Amino acid sequence: MPAPPTANKDFDLLIRGARVIDPAQHMDAICDIAVQDGRIAGVGDFSAATAAQVIDASGSIASPGWIDLHAHVFYGGSASGIDADADAGIATGVTTVVDAGSTGAAVWKDFREGVMATAQTRVLAFLNISVNTAMKTKHGDWANFSQSKTIQLAEQEAAAGHCLGIKVLASQTHCGAMGITPVKLARQAARLSGTGLMVHIGNAPPLIDEVLDLLGEGDIVTHCWHGKYGGILGRDKKPLPAIWAAAERGVKFDIGHGSASFAFDTARHALDAGLPLHAISTDLHGGCINGPVFSQGTTMAKFLHLGFSLPEVIRLSTSSPAQLIGRGDSLGSLAVGREADITIFQVADGNFEFTDSEGEKEQATRNLEVIHTVRAGRIVK
Repeated sequence: MPAPPTANKDFDLLIRGARVIDPAQHMDAICDIAVQDGRIAGVGDFSAATAAQVIDASGSIASPGWIDLHAHVFYGGSASGIDADADAGIATGVTTVVDAGSTGAAVWKDFREGVMATAQTRVLAFLNISVNTAMKTKHGDWANFSQSKTIQLAEQEAAAGHCLGIKVLASQTHCGAMGITPVKLARQAARLSGTGLMVHIGNAPPLIDEVLDLLGEGDIVTHCWHGKYGGILGRDKKPLPAIWAAAERGVKFDIGHGSASFAFDTARHALDAGLPLHAISTDLHGGCINGPVFSQGTTMAKFLHLGFSLPEVIRLSTSSPAQLIGRGDSLGSLAVGREADITIFQVADGNFEFTDSEGEKEQATRNLEVIHTVRAGRIVK
């Protein structure tokens, strides 16, 4: 329960009059949010209450803090790493950033101490199966690879709350001629360390069918709607049988937009077929922060453009990714007692041009503009 109010004020922070959308609680209503000691003290009518700080959020939307399930924030440590706070996190409405494998076992300590321990944004990460950061060397560093050390580190860092699991880049671009071997190593490392698994799908080899056949319940496929040959669609633009089989086994699907991994055309065929989607994420890095991705908010707006409802877009950026990383009991909701991570934003009407990773441009009428970010009860934007 929240601690008693202090300093003759009822609360530390009141957010007044927002449209509060919290899909985890099936909530969509105009109300106030009260914050005390860094946690949600209540959501409802607090018009008679006082607070040390007050945000007038009339005409704005307040949601649980956004979660970007796929970004690269090893700033200064990888070739295209960006700043966790200024580029990917709290400055853009994102309160939790998941680094998707920017670092392997050899440089994990540098990442944990230099990024995780210093950022105001909550930073979690998947450990790259390649021993060194795959963002520095095109095919990773396999010369000094140690599966046992990778498993041991993943287990240790997961217990400490830092590591979510293992990331593997299952594409010829990143693994050269190694084929399916890195995926097998990553799956084994995830299973033996008791952690999660995130798999990047891209240019073959390995074939997408080979990759998907190795995955099971809870494993995450990122870049699921890319437009490259050898993706989820066959020549007839229908999802491959292996995609349906993976979905039935409980494999989860994440966007991971990036500079080369999201296509409007693929998205529409996937939606027409009824394929599931479990997370909207950016794959934000130095090569796409100035376009076509820009931010989590812009990526979310592309899904409004594709016909998703606002509550569904928020769900795919809050409670659903929280569930995927095993943090559904602590992140992704404004439930009383939760850490007060809150994104306050507006849906801007106008004329906006969105570009996918294939260079295709489309005209949209809505975009998302972040007004405030609240992280652990503090206004940080």
